[in-house]
Amino acid sequence: MLLEYTVLSQLHFRSKDFTVRYFEFQVTTQIKMRDIITKSGLFLSLLAYVSAWDGRIVFEDNFDGTRLDLNKWEYQEGCGNQYGGNNLQCYTRNNVAVQNGNLVITARRENMEDKEYTSGRIRQKGSGFAYGAYVVRARMSRGDHLHPALWLFYRETDCRYEEIDIAEYRGQPSEARKLAMAAHWGKEWYAITSKETKVDTPQDLSNGFHEYAVLWRPASIEWYIDNVKYFEASLTDGSFTRDPNKLPCRGEPKPFMMQSNFIFNIAVGGGFFGGFPPMDPATWTQPNMQVDWVRVYQE
Repeated sequence: MLLEYTVLSQLHFRSKDFTVRYFEFQVTTQIKMRDIITKSGLFLSLLAYVSAWDGRIVFEDNFDGTRLDLNKWEYQEGCGNQYGGNNLQCYTRNNVAVQNGNLVITARRENMEDKEYTSGRIRQKGSGFAYGAYVVRARMSRGDHLHPALWLFYRETDCRYEEIDIAEYRGQPSEARKLAMAAHWGKEWYAITSKETKVDTPQDLSNGFHEYAVLWRPASIEWYIDNVKYFEASLTDGSFTRDPNKLPCRGEPKPFMMQSNFIFNIAVGGGFFGGFPPMDPATWTQPNMQVDWVRVYQE
């Protein structure tokens, strides 16, 4: 259930003549009723949910039903390498659920075809969007070699590759406070230029929900966690277009201008875990990623 509310507040200051003056301001937005109920202090909870992002919402899913909205999303299934990464799982719709107001993607140790693990992956339907703020409130999974990811991908694959990784996480305890952020652009997945980083955060990201966001403009992409900026990639400094062998075969050779779609998934193992020791499924104390809501804002 969504509740629309208005916050009316006052900003006080004291002038040089010691006269107390104030301005009133108000913000109207929406919040899930259960978020109000489960948080202590109604007023502080409302203030915490006032959006930091400009523009109007052009795409939104609050996952309030009992099943995935197939008008907005599609399952991506399979055991082959069509999804890249040399991963160890098969993707199946049985590992995707909508429960208690959250999208839940779960990795399991079970055999399917030639794989020993299963997991889930969904992609946003439609033509997607270019530019704006892309915001996801999610809780990461916990366990060896679990690789939850929130990302944007250009749907066409004919010699033009655009990928923005909003948040990529490693489930190992030693990585619990770290998060990878990246932008990959070029001709094909094996011929791309990347700008990426791995940041340290104040807390274990599998312990609770956090807002992960990118602010995508024609000149730059910025990455945020809980409205704090962690990374920025310039799109106009020439670094993405420097290597002629990595330029797209068609279209304008300008990085990150194509409409892209959300993809949410948990991979198991693969190249993202380069130097890690052998996997221990006994550490899978929380083998699911939960997504509370997702939004796209555009001016």
